[in-house]
Amino acid sequence: MAKRKTKQDMDIAVDEAVQPPAAEPVSAGQPEPPMEKAIPELTVRIFPVKNARSKLRATANVNIAGAFAVQGFRIFDSKNGLFVKEPERQYVKDGTQLSQSVFFPITREAREKLYGQILHSYEMVMDQQQAQGQEVDIPFLTDEDAPPAPEEISPDDDLPFGVMQM
Repeated sequence: MAKRKTKQDMDIAVDEAVQPPAAEPVSAGQPEPPMEKAIPELTVRIFPVKNARSKLRATANVNIAGAFAVQGFRIFDSKNGLFVKEPERQYVKDGTQLSQSVFFPITREAREKLYGQILHSYEMVMDQQQAQGQEVDIPFLTDEDAPPAPEEISPDDDLPFGVMQM
C-alpha cells in the first residue's frame, strides 16, 4: 500500500535572494499606492468590407503582445460614428437566439486602448486606399455565385459536378 506524504516528508528549500522584498505595510489612514497595470502592445489587421449597403465597414484581428490572437472584431458605421463590436458566439436558449461576447477588455483603460487602436488602424487603411486611388478589392460571393436552391433544380438541368441531384 502506498504511503501518504506528510509535512515532515516535504522539505522545501527557499532561496532568500530570489524572493522579492516584502512591501511596507500601509497604515489605515494612508491610501494604497496605485498599481499601474501595463496594457500589452497591440497589432491590428484590418479587412475592409466592400458591400456599401451594409453598416459593417470592416473586420479586424488583434495580436496581443505577440502571444495571443483574437479574431472577429467588427467595425460598424452608425449615425453616431464608427464603433467596434467584440467577437461573440451565438446560441439558442428556450427558442430565443442570444449572443455572448467571447473576448472583452476588463478595464476602461484597456477598452479605450483596444478600440482606439482598432479604429485608428481602420482609418489608416482607408486613408491609404484613398491616397492610392483604389477601392477596396476583396473577393466576396454574390447571389450569382451561390448554388441553386433545391427547389430550383429540375431533373432536366445540366448541373455542374459539385451539385448532386435529388
